[in-house]
Amino acid sequence: MDEQLMDWIIRFQRDKDIEALAHLKDYCYEMIEPLMEEFTMKYGEEAGELLRLKWDKRFYFIFTKYQVNVGLPLETFVKNTYRFYFMQVLQKAGYK
Repeated sequence: MDEQLMDWIIRFQRDKDIEALAHLKDYCYEMIEPLMEEFTMKYGEEAGELLRLKWDKRFYFIFTKYQVNVGLPLETFVKNTYRFYFMQVLQKAGYK
């Protein structure tokens, strides 16, 4: 993992550093955007708009759970966690 990225994760988790969190959001958006596109294609534009409104609502919480020392690649963690989160959001909104 890139040193800068690890620094942001540690600063956020240890110090609740909002600047580090903003950098993480910018970095991870490129991993999350394809999932939003995938769900938009599957469920339609309204579903995609819902996910675009909600994607960062749980980002803070999600990043309190990432464990740097476990060795799980950040991209795998982000994609799997967001796939699960997006499925929950859509299910609550009535999509099947």
